[in-house]
Amino acid sequence: MKTTLPSFLIHTRPWLRDCFLILALTVLTLSPGRAVYGQENHDHAEGALVLESIVVSAERIDAYAQTNPQQVVVLDDAEIQRRNMLSVEEALGSMAGVEVKKSSGIGSRISIRGSGKSSGVLVLLNGRPLGSSQYGGADLSTIPIEIVKSITVFKPPVPVWLGPGASEGAIVIVTRDATDMRGEKKPHVTRIRGAGGSYGYAEASVSHRVKLTAGSAMATASGNHRDGKRTNSDRNSGNASLHWDRALSGGRRLELDGRYYLSEYGSAGPEDNPTPDARQSYRKGSLDSRLSGIVGSSGDYAINLYGDTVHLKDESQTGLVSTLDDDKIGIKAENNWSGDDDRWGLQLSGILERDDVDHTLSGSHHRTTSGIGAQVDRRWTALATTLGARIDHTTDFDFNPGFSGGLSIPLNDRWAVKANAGYRVNIPTFGQLYQPSHGSIDQARGNPDLDEERIWSTDATLEYRQGKAHHFQVSLFRSDTRDPIVYERGDDRIYRPMNADRAWRHGVEATWKYGFASGLSLDFDAILQDSEVTDTGNELPYTPRVKLKLTMQYTLKDPGTRLETTLRYRSRQYSEAENREDQRIDAYTTVDVKVIQPFTIRTLAAEGFLTVENLLDEDYEVHYGYPDDGVRFVSGFNLTF
Repeated sequence: MKTTLPSFLIHTRPWLRDCFLILALTVLTLSPGRAVYGQENHDHAEGALVLESIVVSAERIDAYAQTNPQQVVVLDDAEIQRRNMLSVEEALGSMAGVEVKKSSGIGSRISIRGSGKSSGVLVLLNGRPLGSSQYGGADLSTIPIEIVKSITVFKPPVPVWLGPGASEGAIVIVTRDATDMRGEKKPHVTRIRGAGGSYGYAEASVSHRVKLTAGSAMATASGNHRDGKRTNSDRNSGNASLHWDRALSGGRRLELDGRYYLSEYGSAGPEDNPTPDARQSYRKGSLDSRLSGIVGSSGDYAINLYGDTVHLKDESQTGLVSTLDDDKIGIKAENNWSGDDDRWGLQLSGILERDDVDHTLSGSHHRTTSGIGAQVDRRWTALATTLGARIDHTTDFDFNPGFSGGLSIPLNDRWAVKANAGYRVNIPTFGQLYQPSHGSIDQARGNPDLDEERIWSTDATLEYRQGKAHHFQVSLFRSDTRDPIVYERGDDRIYRPMNADRAWRHGVEATWKYGFASGLSLDFDAILQDSEVTDTGNELPYTPRVKLKLTMQYTLKDPGTRLETTLRYRSRQYSEAENREDQRIDAYTTVDVKVIQPFTIRTLAAEGFLTVENLLDEDYEVHYGYPDDGVRFVSGFNLTF
């Protein structure tokens, strides 16, 4: 529960705690050891697996997914390029059990394994958290898809050592570095994309990677424009990024990244409360540095120093203009090691982060977050176990614990049984506490009396794997939340957050992937679930009982044409906690298709593509009052040289 400290403690406690944490972070990074799940020491020079990034090669990721209890889904850059994914949101939405719903304002609603919550998903970019205290979620649009090397999704319960939060899952995004150019014969690679489509859509992007003496550098830039179907739903955006990495002496590596994103768009508002004059402009700059390497003969460590600055300007339907400035700075350190027989492992992580928000309507707010987490893994001949714990502190909600544990029992070389349990605490965002900020600020309010959510989650899974092409699993899952934050929409059509007493959600998820020798592959994911807010007996908002996704891919051998079709089904759901029938979101089925044709222009590798969304022009909405634009298309080309 939120606490109020005496004034002298407010000024002294954080400094003492932060000094202690910085000392602990230093100890973590200098502790000797060998990389968890790594091979012999010489593998470090060849990019052996270091779990702060969770990814290096597809083979090592597959091994991690098979031998550890956590439910992990991985998408690598080869598949991202092969399927011509145009954004991080699209890439995530293609993964089993993951759904991304674009918001009319900043960020996206990310659902992992059927959850309808708008927060609770931890997003890490090269190990550092992306979420802000104002929104809770991450603005994925600020990450150019061209820089992404891999995306790893952890389904709940998530290992607590990854960081605070993550009650609804975790997403680990890793960007490209010098190791990605080892197979390149040329010292540089340039990729250009141009595209256009319905509703005035236009996009252009360019990326350039170059080998350096002891590292690499990469630059990207892109811009796009789209006129929505509704009045005042247009959007303009652009981003630029720079990356530099260099191998240092003693097995160390230094990486520097800078990103800048800007957008300007209108907010049409829900149909029963339109905001035709609401506009928003958004600017975000980020600067990251990362030092990783080896200590002594076999220790692995990583230290991230990072910062964000955000400026937001809202013009509401009433003519009120408000601004928000959000500045964040943080440090995160991780260390991993295992025994000589590779049968036990230990990961440690620590974080210290300061977030300062200044909003026209709600004033200035500050939050310092600090925490330490640890996870111990143990392998026996017939099973593997994991156990983790962490303690986090925020200056406005005091101390909060977390833990996770798991068990994996291989039945043979293909079948395994896995079980996990975890406890997490979600801290309310400043937007939930005081005032959200988006293009229709007249439609939502904050609640400064909110308590933190406390979530227990469990799952049990039967899994089958045969190489990369064949995979099947069925999972039973459940989450129980004390003091869940739910939104009620009053007669004035304004949403307000509140704490209910308890809520639960449970169900079953089945995933099947099969690749045929003919070039056809099928990916099927189904979630059947039930939920309830125990105070009222109503369903949790944005939590449909049935979610289905089927993707079929086929490659024609002679021309090399790649075809893809995705079918999605969602049963009816509600947008608010009262489950009003007049605000119900009806069931819908959508079909998307994609065609990609590779060709050459003299010595240039090229491909043309066509993507059609909502092919059957289904009349539906993913947010109440915001109808989909209907059938739409994007076509364009990629050039690589």
